[in-house]
Amino acid sequence: MSRTTRARAATALVSIASVAVLLTGCAGSAAPASTVASDCTPAHEGLTTFTPGTLTVGVPENLPYTQTKGSDASGLEIDVVRKLAEAECLALAFVPITYANGIPMISEQKKTDMITGGWYVTAARAEKVGFTSPTFYDSMGIISKDGIDTVTGLESVGAVGSGAGFSWEADMSGILGDKFKTYPGTAEMKQDLLNGRIQAALDGYAVATVAYKDTGFVVKPAQEDDRVAITTEQPMIAFPIDKNNTALADAFSELIDGFRADGTLAELNASYDLPDSLIVPADKAATSIR
Repeated sequence: MSRTTRARAATALVSIASVAVLLTGCAGSAAPASTVASDCTPAHEGLTTFTPGTLTVGVPENLPYTQTKGSDASGLEIDVVRKLAEAECLALAFVPITYANGIPMISEQKKTDMITGGWYVTAARAEKVGFTSPTFYDSMGIISKDGIDTVTGLESVGAVGSGAGFSWEADMSGILGDKFKTYPGTAEMKQDLLNGRIQAALDGYAVATVAYKDTGFVVKPAQEDDRVAITTEQPMIAFPIDKNNTALADAFSELIDGFRADGTLAELNASYDLPDSLIVPADKAATSIR
């Protein structure tokens, strides 16, 4: 999530039963989590989905972006999805996914129209799925007792943990050497930080603000440092979507661009106590891979 969207430890929270449903191919029959008024007029006529009239959305466990709640879901990206579905008069059905099976759920199994969870836009992924217009940036979050916000500050703090698979891993490993330790996910790293086995940690900024709330640790976005690429060129987040359904992708992109212009994205972002700096501006969004 380049953070090549990784199978975070939080995905372990997806129940074994839910995963079994996915693997047996039954996820596409998920019961709708919303209904549509009979007099609803869509913003774009003639849109199609895998299940007519229903937008089937894959949801991993990755707050603040997404969280499953039985057959329902919540989170920042779910709030955006609800507005997209409402505008196009589509019912919503949510199915649990992991970061390992999310893309194939669209490109191979045809079980979801789109997926959520803070996916980075990358050229490699664009070979398998389409992308909507981007919504938010991600950034490297630094978690520490003292509010460190520079890579230089990390060089003298002691041991530093990071989730495995993030785009900064090679850069930070080169800088910190044997003081840099990787973890399969946020949960394991957080435990070591709380117990003093590491003195600072690195995670996606938005995820870290939720994971470390009320712990006494401070989460700061990393300041620019030419040695760490993600600090100078933030990855953009968008919704992966069926590559062949360009009409749906274009319609949703137009709506998202409207949400950007009218302040809707900013309002939703602020409701999760996230800074406006994480919203992708229109000129940058126009250059994103679709």
